[in-house]
Amino acid sequence: MIKEKDVERAVNYLKDTDEEHAKARAEYNALSELRKTVRAFCFDESKGGVKEREMAAERHQDYIDHIEKIKAAEVHFHTLHNKRQRAVLTVDLYRTYAANTRKGNI
Repeated sequence: MIKEKDVERAVNYLKDTDEEHAKARAEYNALSELRKTVRAFCFDESKGGVKEREMAAERHQDYIDHIEKIKAAEVHFHTLHNKRQRAVLTVDLYRTYAANTRKGNI
């Protein structure tokens, strides 16, 4: 059984993480969009033919560092998102339980 204290904690968590969730999503999206730009700069710094420059760009430390930032931002965003979804589920389950209790089904 879900207790009112659990629901209150879930609602407070959702309220307290609204801005962090939005910022995490924005950062992840911005870093993802910037990936091609970072790769292009690394490509421009490379020498050789197109294939060699593409390979060099993808091995460039700036590009590798950027990919790591994207991964970290994605993990942060999805972890926060999943925790928020769990809080929403807690509230929904409590609503269902409360409705069923009022109707006498439980």
